[in-house]
Amino acid sequence: MLPSWLNAEFIQTKLRAYCKDDQLRVLKLWGKPATGKGENFIGIMTRICVDYEDGSGTLQNKSYILKQTCPAEAPQARIFFEYDVYTREMDMYEFVLPKMAELLREIGITEKLTADCVAVDRQHSILILEDLAPLKYVNADRLKQLDMAHAKLVLELQAKLHAAAVILNERHPELLAKNFSSHFFCREKNGYAEIFTSLFKSFMRYVKTKPSLNNRYGAKLEVVLSHLMEYAARTVDVDAKDFQTLIHGDCWTNNIMFQYDDRGTPINVVLIDFQFCTWTSPAGDLHYFCSSSLREDAREKETELVQYHYYAMKKTLAKFSHKCVLPSLLEYQLQFERRRFMSFIIANTLQPLMLYEGTEEPDFYYLYQDTPKAMRFRDSMYASEKVQRIVEKILPMADAKGLLDPQ
Repeated sequence: MLPSWLNAEFIQTKLRAYCKDDQLRVLKLWGKPATGKGENFIGIMTRICVDYEDGSGTLQNKSYILKQTCPAEAPQARIFFEYDVYTREMDMYEFVLPKMAELLREIGITEKLTADCVAVDRQHSILILEDLAPLKYVNADRLKQLDMAHAKLVLELQAKLHAAAVILNERHPELLAKNFSSHFFCREKNGYAEIFTSLFKSFMRYVKTKPSLNNRYGAKLEVVLSHLMEYAARTVDVDAKDFQTLIHGDCWTNNIMFQYDDRGTPINVVLIDFQFCTWTSPAGDLHYFCSSSLREDAREKETELVQYHYYAMKKTLAKFSHKCVLPSLLEYQLQFERRRFMSFIIANTLQPLMLYEGTEEPDFYYLYQDTPKAMRFRDSMYASEKVQRIVEKILPMADAKGLLDPQ
């Protein structure tokens, strides 16, 4: 289960440094899978269980999350290395997130942002992170999606992180000067272009099975397909007028964990998985989150949620001395609307995958390979009645907003 080099001595060294306890002594170490098949494509997640004695002689039993890169021979490895997701996440946990937390503490914001990082080991390309399960953090049900109470907690946290990143860039620009420009939709890389193109073709195949949809939108979608990744890339383009910050980049239900009170009300939230953090407009996080993770009744209040995020970010920034100019709410909404195509592509390609509950076994390469099995899996993503309702609602809205016309 654990690699041979990850033994008691290795963990002992890491825990001594993390706990600042040179007398800490590991007694027993074992591991078990932290995710099921198809729940995490980017790496291998293992829960490490450790029995140790601390410097005071107290016996402790703790668990941690080990994140390893996916095997080099895995079909998806070339894509993840092309986008340098592992280096990016290690940089986030080692340098960026601790400094952002420090900045927020300056203004009295002390709540947890993410799992604490126990160790970053670049030689072995691993992260050892705090296990959030003992703190009663859990993922919400991805199939039920999130209501307004959950959404507002997430947007408040996003706002704090977006504000802290602005201040971090002013005070320590060297920390964000590299590794944060490769979004899913960047023009310079091809891996995710294969994925989104294949998923979009599957979406179009579903539309063709519905004459009422195909007659209205089929020809337009063919034109969109020919420009798909250019239109998508424009959603992360920024110019001097755009408000810019570091976004999470992959903010959806499985990368968000909540604490709940005894009545089941969400009271705290943290984000996990920082492989796709990108310096761009915060609208990227807002579109991705709203179009992938919200229940229909919450998604219908999207404009109010953008306003909620804006005021939360404005409130946080006001507590700092800073040079940035926050746009007006009207301009912020316009900047969000100019990136509407991101919602369209995420809702119709990734969201069906995120809501998948079919019987086909998911594998990452099924998202882009054109083998019969891969195409069968992609097509099965659109068998869900919920997904079909989403498609039937989004297409006329996208058409009315001009997203299906030549851009």
